[in-house]
Amino acid sequence: MTRAMPGATAATGGFTARQSWKRTLVELGVLAIAALLLFFAARGCLGFVAERAALGLPPSADAKIGVLAATQLRKAHSLGAQPAEVQRQRCERVFGELKSALTADETQMLGAANITVVVDDSVNAFALPGGEVFVLTGLLDRVGPEGDALLRGVLAHELGHAVRRHGMRNIARSTAFGIALALLFGEVDSLTATIAAAATQLDRLRYGRDMETEADDFGAGLLERSGHASEGLAQFLESLESQPVPELLSTHPDPKARAARLREKR
Repeated sequence: MTRAMPGATAATGGFTARQSWKRTLVELGVLAIAALLLFFAARGCLGFVAERAALGLPPSADAKIGVLAATQLRKAHSLGAQPAEVQRQRCERVFGELKSALTADETQMLGAANITVVVDDSVNAFALPGGEVFVLTGLLDRVGPEGDALLRGVLAHELGHAVRRHGMRNIARSTAFGIALALLFGEVDSLTATIAAAATQLDRLRYGRDMETEADDFGAGLLERSGHASEGLAQFLESLESQPVPELLSTHPDPKARAARLREKR
């Protein structure tokens, strides 16, 4: 019987140990990746289910969340300069024209329809669930004092987001995981805070292609019903090509393509 040399035994044992550690690390890595994939898959499914569930809520839910978010947003801007009275009156006049052209069902959906002008250089406007629209003075500067048609187009588009419940759907999707945890542990205050925090981020929300297209179509229809052409919205979208403003209307899909599509539908 041949005796193994001590050095060979040590070398063999060391080599086997190294192989074992490598295999263990690989297996742990595979398990970690699998766990992450399952986590994101579950979260994605949860978000989809939450978005579908949000559509089943009554319009009053949109209004309550919108009022809550609007209160927080007004507080955030209350220490700044106040918009000029002429700016506020202009926005209220144009907004009132569009509101008067809403159908009964659309009016019911917009239980908190209102307009707020905020002094901010950003070129932006956004709608909260329930129909309150915030307009930043940077947008009014962009369209100019004679640009009511452009302003009207933007506001009609934003009302489309509210009527089609895009903000509500995105809030439900983005907060689904936090809502599920809050419900699981019975933390009602945490649930309210989670939804409110998400709603106050709608000024930076980026909608997807389908939602932007849907809001464009709604806006064009509302403009026609109010006795105005959709050309104002098309022109405003085209203005984003020469002076890109990524925060406005999420600029997705391409603003120029959206303007061309609106003209083709006329």
